[in-house]
Amino acid sequence: MKRWALLVLGIACSLASAYGAMQLATYSWNQVVDYRSPFVDLDIERFTGARPPLSSPVPDATQRRTVVVLIDGLTDAASRSMRSLQELRERGADVRLTAPQPSLSYPCWTTAFSGATPQISGVTTNWYDGRVKVETLFDVARGSGRRLAVAGPDDLDALYGVSSLTSATALVPWGEGEYRSGRIVDSAISLARDGRSDFLVALLPDVDDAGHAAGSASARYASTVAKVDADLSRLIDALDNGATVFAIFPDHGHTPEGGHGGWEDPVIHTFAVFAGPGVRHTQASARLEDVAPTISVLAGMQSPRLARGMAIEDVLADGNGRAKDADFVRAAGFALAYAREVGGPQAIAGVDTLGSRADIERVMARADEQRLASDRHERVPQALALAIAALGALAVIGLASWRALLASLAGVATYNAVFLSLYFLVHRFRWSLSTFNEESQVQAFFNARMAEAVLAGLVACAVAAIVYAALRKRPKGPREGRTAGWLALGVATVLAIQAVLGLQVAWFLWRWGASCIWRLPDLFWGFKYDVDLLQTTALGVTAILGPAVTYAIGRWHPNAHRAEAQS
Repeated sequence: MKRWALLVLGIACSLASAYGAMQLATYSWNQVVDYRSPFVDLDIERFTGARPPLSSPVPDATQRRTVVVLIDGLTDAASRSMRSLQELRERGADVRLTAPQPSLSYPCWTTAFSGATPQISGVTTNWYDGRVKVETLFDVARGSGRRLAVAGPDDLDALYGVSSLTSATALVPWGEGEYRSGRIVDSAISLARDGRSDFLVALLPDVDDAGHAAGSASARYASTVAKVDADLSRLIDALDNGATVFAIFPDHGHTPEGGHGGWEDPVIHTFAVFAGPGVRHTQASARLEDVAPTISVLAGMQSPRLARGMAIEDVLADGNGRAKDADFVRAAGFALAYAREVGGPQAIAGVDTLGSRADIERVMARADEQRLASDRHERVPQALALAIAALGALAVIGLASWRALLASLAGVATYNAVFLSLYFLVHRFRWSLSTFNEESQVQAFFNARMAEAVLAGLVACAVAAIVYAALRKRPKGPREGRTAGWLALGVATVLAIQAVLGLQVAWFLWRWGASCIWRLPDLFWGFKYDVDLLQTTALGVTAILGPAVTYAIGRWHPNAHRAEAQS
């Protein structure tokens, strides 16, 4: 009766863990997708005073004609095969950029056009719906009286409302299977030549499509890059009158296999090319959030209000009147307002002056560190409770039978070997959003990992039963009154696997938490955390099927047969 009671209790605990993991995984995923930034109404004016109206010219600044081109999904390596960009590099600035996490299109577009990272803008995935809530280059150009024109996918209207801000637009449906960059370039040239634009933005989508379809190492990707190169050359040749600033960059790169969103080097380490009046011939390193402020200074405008980045000083040949100074004042006010929002008034206590970019970044970094330390201290009881529960499950198995505990731990080792071998060696996956390649693949990825968790769990149960039989000279089989014990071994093995996964989940919850209140978690560990929860959920199925595996091995294992014969 004791063994039967433990069997029923074990199944109940495993199913409860599976249900809890499923709820936590759903909650945590939605926290990232539906993240609501607390920074979109940041009170910068508290520290800088009211910003002059955008319609007021920046003192002594030259309002230069500006052409901004975003080439979606273009890797740095591929850009260096493009004649159009290499010619601009030879007379302008070659900047190595780092994109923020997650390196998805909507978040990176928004970062590039506003200087606001996903933490600030609230645009965290391509499922973002509605108008972006932070000020962008489109808003600044319109408010500054520039003749703004936009050519590109119609997503730009959904996100940034460009049709209501521009003098003219040429927007096309995103669509697939059709090369659109040539049409977009034709439209951009027409808009600029007709005098309807002195601030032109074009977004070319086809390289990204090729990356998703075939990967950045493919012939299709190289062919598409070559076509975009030819079209970009036409755009530059048509608009380069010696007084035009060019700013050309991607939002992110692509993995060789295809995909982005994660932390891989060719995905997040990209480039920007600046050329024209006010641009120094140089090489520099910066972040994607620095692009919008740099363009603003070169164009002679105010920078977008909530840009976390700053104008790239090495790119600027001069300050364009007071434009660079205005950007620095804005950035200093943003840093103080951000630090106060994150850490409270004490976060900026003792800050007398901000005289450099390093000072500004130091204030924000210190606020982040203090808030993270405080949050982690508050999360200790929650994480500790989960860790104790996981260790308690292992302790109960050990108290019931030390042989069952050893056999279960052998099953844990087997489970990890099988699951991780399938994940890393067979599929060549990483803990990365780039694994999905496209958003439509997310659910299939999750379902496949859950199926593999069930498979690995069943193999683990089989190994646990074999080890358990080997630990006794005369193991009694199910036919000798040990049916409940052999069935319970399968459940114990599943509980042990869930307990080890629970310890890893407890570490993540202490480190980052399940809620996204003021920042996103480290998405490398966040991705692993979600996969751990998926495994825990799927193992609820194994808790039902696994006992049949351990029973069958106990029934037909040679040692058990030998013990029966001797009896």
